[in-house]
Amino acid sequence: MRVVIALVCLLMPGMAWSSGKNDVFTLDEVIAYGMENSAVVRSAQADVAAESTGVRAAEAARMPKFDLQGGVTKYSYPSPVTPIAGSPTAGLAFPEFDRTIYNAGLTFNLPLFQGGRLIRGVTIAKLRRSIAEDTFLMSRQDLIYNLTSTYYKILQLDKMLQAHEASVRQLEAHKRDVEVALVAGTVAKVQLLKAETELAHARQAALISKNNLESAYELLKALMGIEDSNRSITVIEAPQAHDPHLSLEESMPLALRQRHDYQASRKKLEMHEERVKRTEGKKLPSLSVTGEYADTAGTDLELNENWAIGLRLTIPLFDGGAVAAEIGREKAELLKAKENERALRIDIFREVRIAHLSIENAADRIDAAGTSIESAKENLRIERLKYKAGGGTSTDVIDAQEALLRAETDYYQALFDKKIALASLRKAIGKEFIGEEGEK
Repeated sequence: MRVVIALVCLLMPGMAWSSGKNDVFTLDEVIAYGMENSAVVRSAQADVAAESTGVRAAEAARMPKFDLQGGVTKYSYPSPVTPIAGSPTAGLAFPEFDRTIYNAGLTFNLPLFQGGRLIRGVTIAKLRRSIAEDTFLMSRQDLIYNLTSTYYKILQLDKMLQAHEASVRQLEAHKRDVEVALVAGTVAKVQLLKAETELAHARQAALISKNNLESAYELLKALMGIEDSNRSITVIEAPQAHDPHLSLEESMPLALRQRHDYQASRKKLEMHEERVKRTEGKKLPSLSVTGEYADTAGTDLELNENWAIGLRLTIPLFDGGAVAAEIGREKAELLKAKENERALRIDIFREVRIAHLSIENAADRIDAAGTSIESAKENLRIERLKYKAGGGTSTDVIDAQEALLRAETDYYQALFDKKIALASLRKAIGKEFIGEEGEK
C-alpha cells in the first residue's frame, strides 16, 4: 500500500503538468492554435479594425459640425465691438468702440451637396473595410495551407527517419553476417570494409533526416506563433474523414466565388471606379449651410450678442488643370486594377489546374511505389538468405537495401505530394478547413 501511495505522489506532478500544457497536436489542433496565436493573422485582423474606423470617419463627414470658438484681438485703432448697424443721425444707437475685443461663440456647418464626394467617400471606406476583411480571411487561408504543408512534411520526414533507422539496423545485421563469414574465411576483408562504409553512410543519412525533422518542427512552431524556443512539440496523424475533391470543371467557377483574394481584387476595381467618380465630383458646385452665434465684448466685458446664418455656394471655375490631372491618375489606377484582376483570374485557373494534375500524378505514384516496396522487401529477404547460404555477395545485399530505401522514399514522397496537392486545391478554390469542421 505504501508503495502505491508513493508512486501516486511521484506521478501527480507530471500528471498536473501534462494536463496544463498539451504539446501533442493533431492537424486540427495545429490549425486552431495557429489561428489564435499567429502574428500575421492578428495583424490582418487589426487592419479590419482600422478600416472600420475609416468608415465611421467617412460617415461623420456628412454630419453637421459644431465648433466652439473664442479669442481676444488687440487693434491699433478703436474698433466696433458689434457690427455697425445704422448711424447716430438716423436715431439709431451707435456701437461701442474699443481697441481690445473679446469674442466667444458657436459655429455651425452642414454640407448639403459636394458633387457626390461625401457619399462616394462612405462607399469607398466600406469597400476598404471589406477588402481588409478579405485580406484577413486570405491570410488565414495562407496560414492554414502553410501549417498543413509543414504538418504533412513532418509526418513524411518522420517516416523517412524511421526508414533510415531501419536501413541502419539492416546494414548492422548485414555487417555482423559479413564478420561471421570473414572469420569462417568464406569472404574477403574488402567486403567487410564495404559493409562498414555503407553503414557509415546510412548513419549519416539518418542524422541528416533527423536534422531535417527538427528544422521542420521549428518552422511549424514559428507558423503556430509559439514564442518559447525551448518548447518541444510533437504532431500525430489523427484519422480524418474522406476528403473528396471536386472535378476540374466544378472547381473553376467555385474558386472565383470563394477565393478571398479574388473578391478583394474585384472590390479594389469597384473602389477605383468610385474614386474616379469622386474626383470628377470636384468639378461640380458645392452647397452648404453655415451658421454662427457669438458674444463680443470690449475691455468692460459687457457681452453683446450676434448671430448669422447663411447658404454658401461654391462653383469651381479654374484650378490650373489640377482636377483633370487627378482624374487622369485615378483612371490609370483603375486600368491597373483591371489588369491585376485579370492576371489573378488567370493565376487562379492555373493553380486549380496544377492542383488537379498534382493529385492525379501523386495517386499514380503512390500505387507504383507501394508495389515496388513489397518487391524491394522480398528482394532484400532473398539476397540476405542467399548471402547467408553462400550463394550471394555483399554487394547484392547492399544494393537490395538501397533499393528498398529508395522505394520507401518514393512512396512517402508521393503520399506527401498528394496531401499537399489536396491542400493546394482547397487553397485554390478558397476552402479553409477539411472534413466536418470545414462544413461547419
